[in-house]
Amino acid sequence: MLTRVGFRAMTGMILAAALAAAPAYAQEVGPGGGAAKVDQLMKASGYDFSRKTDSVWVQDFTGKNLKNFRLVVAIQDDVLVTFVTVAAKKRMPVNTAFMVKLLRYNSTLDRVKIGYDDDGDLFVRCDASVRVLDAKEFHSIVDQVSAASDEVYKGIAEYLNEE
Repeated sequence: MLTRVGFRAMTGMILAAALAAAPAYAQEVGPGGGAAKVDQLMKASGYDFSRKTDSVWVQDFTGKNLKNFRLVVAIQDDVLVTFVTVAAKKRMPVNTAFMVKLLRYNSTLDRVKIGYDDDGDLFVRCDASVRVLDAKEFHSIVDQVSAASDEVYKGIAEYLNEE
């Protein structure tokens, strides 16, 4: 006959064994498999991206403030990078007020990063693991990056030089 302590110990061991044997829900992405998964996610999400290379897709958007912009989705290994170039380097001032404005966006906007790329252009971007991505999350990332890009542009437009 099992005592309470023995019963609890056996229940814990059975639970641990069951969890260890349970299948993982995240899909493993092998070499080159990320692009195929991203293709499926794009179709399921309802967006109509154009494929530019094996690992880069683009879609044009129209915002309320940032009138015409291109959202880029790229993958490298297991990382999906979704970004918009909000302003070219030549249009941006280098002053404290502008930099403080950008830093505040990093604090107030959810799930996105605001920064400068290697060319000095301003971006809004989100990074995600392809391995755990589903269509609903992909759609959410695209929505978040496009909305944040439009919001950042609205907030910085007064600082920008003419094109």
